[in-house]
Amino acid sequence: MKKSVLFSMIIAIMATLSFSVNAQDKKEQKRQFNAEQMVQHRAEMMAQKLQLDDNTTAKFVTTYKEYLKELHNIYKQNAPKNGFRGRGADQQMRKTDAEVEQEIMNQFAMSRSIIDVREKYYKKFRAFLNPQQIQKIYSQEREHASNMKWEKGRRNADDMHGRKPGKDGMKKMCDGKKKEAKQD
Repeated sequence: MKKSVLFSMIIAIMATLSFSVNAQDKKEQKRQFNAEQMVQHRAEMMAQKLQLDDNTTAKFVTTYKEYLKELHNIYKQNAPKNGFRGRGADQQMRKTDAEVEQEIMNQFAMSRSIIDVREKYYKKFRAFLNPQQIQKIYSQEREHASNMKWEKGRRNADDMHGRKPGKDGMKKMCDGKKKEAKQD
């Protein structure tokens, strides 16, 4: 009897220790990506969606990473000075006409820069991709931008209401977004 109780206690202790080690491993696996890793991951995912062979994938990933970095630099250079884009109506009303006009001119310049980069990389992509694959890249970019805009809006709404976005909130929001899309 004593042996079975002792044996049961040893098994319980070992199970508890293995559970906590397993939880730590999962926590380490959930680490954050840095910017370079995110660009790499995004390029690899795009290559998968395009169903490229190994040789083409290598060329594509290198070129696509350069493309994303150039776009990122354009956005970074043209980022608003106050750190956020969405201003309230009262802040917009306090701007002078010259400030508003300057913002509009900056937006034009940014748009031109983006078009220049897209044209430059269209020629590079065209060397190893067909036009339909390139169109798929652009449509995926629009979808990605839309998802990022939606996520930013969701986070801003949570911040305004004093809530912290979490897994459960994100799941509920995503489920709601899917339901809205099905109804349309």
